[in-house]
Amino acid sequence: MHQGKNAKYVVDFPKTNIKDPSFRINNDPKRVKPVVRVDADTVPNAEFYSEAKWIVPGGEKEIKLCESHTHKYNEVIGFFGFNYDNIQDLGAELEITIDNEKNVVDRSFCACIPAGIQHGPLIVRNVQRPIMYIYSAKVGQYK
Repeated sequence: MHQGKNAKYVVDFPKTNIKDPSFRINNDPKRVKPVVRVDADTVPNAEFYSEAKWIVPGGEKEIKLCESHTHKYNEVIGFFGFNYDNIQDLGAELEITIDNEKNVVDRSFCACIPAGIQHGPLIVRNVQRPIMYIYSAKVGQYK
Protein backbone atom coordinates (compact mmCIF):
# COMPACT_ATOMS: atom_id res chain seq x y z
CA MET A 1 0.00 0.00 0.00
CA HIS A 2 1.29 3.41 -0.95
CA GLN A 3 1.41 6.17 1.60
CA GLY A 4 1.92 9.91 1.51
CA LYS A 5 0.09 12.84 0.00
CA ASN A 6 0.43 11.51 -3.59
CA ALA A 7 -0.62 7.91 -2.89
CA LYS A 8 -4.00 8.55 -4.53
CA TYR A 9 -2.24 8.78 -7.93
CA VAL A 10 -0.69 5.31 -7.72
CA VAL A 11 -2.78 2.32 -8.78
CA ASP A 12 -1.41 -1.13 -7.97
CA PHE A 13 -4.51 -3.30 -8.17
CA PRO A 14 -7.05 -4.41 -10.77
CA LYS A 15 -10.33 -2.50 -10.74
CA THR A 16 -13.41 -4.51 -9.72
CA ASN A 17 -17.07 -4.17 -10.69
CA ILE A 18 -16.15 -2.98 -14.19
CA LYS A 19 -18.94 -1.93 -16.54
CA ASP A 20 -17.25 -2.17 -19.94
CA PRO A 21 -19.01 -1.11 -23.13
CA SER A 22 -20.79 -3.86 -25.07
CA PHE A 23 -18.02 -4.23 -27.69
CA ARG A 24 -15.52 -5.46 -25.05
CA ILE A 25 -15.58 -9.17 -24.31
CA ASN A 26 -15.17 -10.50 -20.79
CA ASN A 27 -12.60 -13.27 -21.05
CA ASP A 28 -11.64 -16.07 -18.72
CA PRO A 29 -9.62 -14.36 -15.94
CA LYS A 30 -7.31 -17.41 -15.93
CA ARG A 31 -6.23 -16.46 -19.50
CA VAL A 32 -6.65 -12.67 -19.58
CA LYS A 33 -5.44 -11.32 -16.25
CA PRO A 34 -6.10 -7.66 -15.38
CA VAL A 35 -3.13 -5.91 -13.73
CA VAL A 36 -4.16 -2.27 -13.30
CA ARG A 37 -6.76 0.15 -14.62
CA VAL A 38 -6.53 3.93 -14.36
CA ASP A 39 -9.67 5.99 -14.92
CA ALA A 40 -11.71 8.64 -13.10
CA ASP A 41 -12.83 5.99 -10.59
CA THR A 42 -9.33 4.85 -9.60
CA VAL A 43 -7.45 8.18 -9.85
CA PRO A 44 -9.34 11.36 -8.94
CA ASN A 45 -9.97 13.67 -11.93
CA ALA A 46 -8.23 11.39 -14.45
CA GLU A 47 -9.11 12.60 -17.94
CA PHE A 48 -7.97 9.38 -19.57
CA TYR A 49 -8.39 5.68 -19.38
CA SER A 50 -5.61 3.09 -19.37
CA GLU A 51 -5.51 -0.60 -18.60
CA ALA A 52 -2.87 -3.33 -18.61
CA LYS A 53 -3.54 -7.06 -18.76
CA TRP A 54 -1.51 -10.23 -19.16
CA ILE A 55 -2.64 -12.80 -21.70
CA VAL A 56 -1.25 -16.22 -20.79
CA PRO A 57 -0.98 -19.56 -22.64
CA GLY A 58 -3.43 -22.41 -22.16
CA GLY A 59 -7.11 -23.07 -22.60
CA GLU A 60 -9.05 -22.28 -25.75
CA LYS A 61 -7.36 -21.82 -29.11
CA GLU A 62 -8.30 -18.15 -29.56
CA ILE A 63 -9.26 -15.21 -27.39
CA LYS A 64 -11.53 -12.50 -28.80
CA LEU A 65 -10.90 -9.26 -26.92
CA CYS A 66 -13.44 -7.04 -28.67
CA GLU A 67 -16.00 -6.83 -31.44
CA SER A 68 -15.95 -4.33 -34.30
CA HIS A 69 -16.59 -0.78 -33.08
CA THR A 70 -15.74 2.91 -33.41
CA HIS A 71 -15.58 5.71 -30.86
CA LYS A 72 -15.10 9.46 -30.67
CA TYR A 73 -11.54 9.40 -29.34
CA ASN A 74 -8.12 8.12 -30.37
CA GLU A 75 -7.12 4.86 -28.74
CA VAL A 76 -3.63 3.41 -28.28
CA ILE A 77 -3.29 -0.36 -28.05
CA GLY A 78 -0.13 -2.37 -27.51
CA PHE A 79 0.87 -6.03 -27.34
CA PHE A 80 4.31 -7.01 -26.09
CA GLY A 81 5.83 -10.49 -26.11
CA PHE A 82 7.78 -12.03 -23.26
CA ASN A 83 10.77 -13.56 -25.02
CA TYR A 84 14.08 -12.25 -23.68
CA ASP A 85 15.98 -13.69 -26.65
CA ASN A 86 13.81 -11.79 -29.16
CA ILE A 87 11.66 -9.13 -27.49
CA GLN A 88 9.95 -8.35 -30.82
CA ASP A 89 8.57 -11.92 -30.97
CA LEU A 90 4.96 -11.69 -29.80
CA GLY A 91 4.75 -15.40 -29.01
CA ALA A 92 1.27 -15.52 -30.55
CA GLU A 93 -0.68 -14.49 -33.63
CA LEU A 94 -2.90 -11.45 -33.35
CA GLU A 95 -5.65 -10.58 -35.83
CA ILE A 96 -6.82 -6.97 -35.80
CA THR A 97 -9.20 -5.42 -38.27
CA ILE A 98 -8.75 -1.69 -38.84
CA ASP A 99 -11.01 0.25 -41.22
CA ASN A 100 -12.43 -3.13 -42.37
CA GLU A 101 -8.95 -4.42 -43.34
CA LYS A 102 -7.77 -7.58 -41.58
CA ASN A 103 -4.17 -7.50 -40.31
CA VAL A 104 -2.26 -10.44 -38.81
CA VAL A 105 0.65 -9.59 -36.52
CA ASP A 106 3.18 -11.85 -34.78
CA ARG A 107 5.53 -9.14 -33.44
CA SER A 108 5.32 -6.84 -30.42
CA PHE A 109 3.62 -3.61 -31.49
CA CYS A 110 1.74 -0.46 -30.56
CA ALA A 111 -0.95 1.19 -32.70
CA CYS A 112 -2.94 4.41 -32.48
CA ILE A 113 -6.47 4.02 -33.83
CA PRO A 114 -7.84 7.46 -34.80
CA ALA A 115 -11.25 8.61 -33.62
CA GLY A 116 -14.05 7.45 -35.91
CA ILE A 117 -12.05 4.59 -37.48
CA GLN A 118 -13.63 1.14 -37.30
CA HIS A 119 -11.51 -1.43 -35.48
CA GLY A 120 -12.09 -4.94 -34.28
CA PRO A 121 -12.59 -7.69 -33.91
CA LEU A 122 -9.33 -8.21 -32.05
CA ILE A 123 -8.44 -11.90 -31.77
CA VAL A 124 -5.36 -13.55 -30.22
CA ARG A 125 -4.44 -17.08 -31.31
CA ASN A 126 -1.80 -19.67 -30.50
CA VAL A 127 -0.45 -17.99 -27.35
CA GLN A 128 2.94 -19.61 -26.62
CA ARG A 129 4.23 -17.17 -23.96
CA PRO A 130 2.71 -14.41 -21.81
CA ILE A 131 1.78 -11.20 -23.61
CA MET A 132 1.40 -7.78 -21.99
CA TYR A 133 -1.69 -6.04 -23.42
CA ILE A 134 -2.29 -2.32 -22.86
CA TYR A 135 -4.81 0.17 -24.09
CA SER A 136 -5.40 3.81 -23.30
CA ALA A 137 -7.36 6.84 -24.45
CA LYS A 138 -7.95 10.43 -23.41
CA VAL A 139 -11.70 10.31 -22.96
CA GLY A 140 -12.59 11.99 -19.67
CA GLN A 141 -14.85 9.21 -18.51
CA TYR A 142 -14.36 5.93 -20.34
CA LYS A 143 -17.40 5.07 -22.48
